[in-house]
Amino acid sequence: MKRIRRLGVFDSGLGGLTVLNEICKYNEGLEIVYFGDTARVPYGSRSDETILSYARQDVRFLMAQEVDAVVVACGTVSAIAIDRLQAEMDIPIFGVIPSAAKAAVESSRTKRIGLIGTAATVRSGAYKRTITQIEPRAEVVAEACPLLVPLIENGCKPDDELAELACKRYLEAFGGGRVDTIVMGCTHYPFYRRTFERLAPGVSFIDIGEALARELASLLPLAKGESTRVSYYVSDSDTGFGEIASRFLTVVEAKEVRPVNIEKY
Repeated sequence: MKRIRRLGVFDSGLGGLTVLNEICKYNEGLEIVYFGDTARVPYGSRSDETILSYARQDVRFLMAQEVDAVVVACGTVSAIAIDRLQAEMDIPIFGVIPSAAKAAVESSRTKRIGLIGTAATVRSGAYKRTITQIEPRAEVVAEACPLLVPLIENGCKPDDELAELACKRYLEAFGGGRVDTIVMGCTHYPFYRRTFERLAPGVSFIDIGEALARELASLLPLAKGESTRVSYYVSDSDTGFGEIASRFLTVVEAKEVRPVNIEKY
């Protein structure tokens, strides 16, 4: 694999910013192109065929920006379309599931592991398959959380009453000590991590972006420059992406956000 200086990262919207944050923590000095498909968010309620179609366009856009590799910073695309993307595209493409599954198995004492994700991610069974390949004794309990992505994309803060009610409702599936570890299987969900942790004390929550960033730092032949530079693109210019992103990004800023017609790709 050639050395990677320019990395593409995409998500259906804001969620991939949690992955971007972690990549920048562990891999300083990269040039990164971030694309958020804000015009078509959320992906998790779409058909598998539509998700694959969108993902192909997202990757083709990033390849047009001359990136050396692509990170699929979307749990839904990683669950539904990663194998096809890796087979069809001629650059390295990394999803979030293998590293998150490994982190969950390592974290769990009881091997009873929860998963929260979009409807498409839960339907795919991708996390359960990957976790049980690593640890055949693992029991995986999955819960679809369709309200969380729209709440986050619309700027609902972690301490907002709506956010707390939604998180509490979805965590009911894991009550009574049913699991000791929960994978946040959508890259949007770490925005609400402290809410989850407050509502489920004693449970370890796996940030799939952090797990992937750690693995990339150890695996990729990165050609690092002096400082990290990020270019931001979105498919809908009227979403207030930059303003909302500024609340969540801690390592880099979204100073300039450029719209792109993703249908061209």
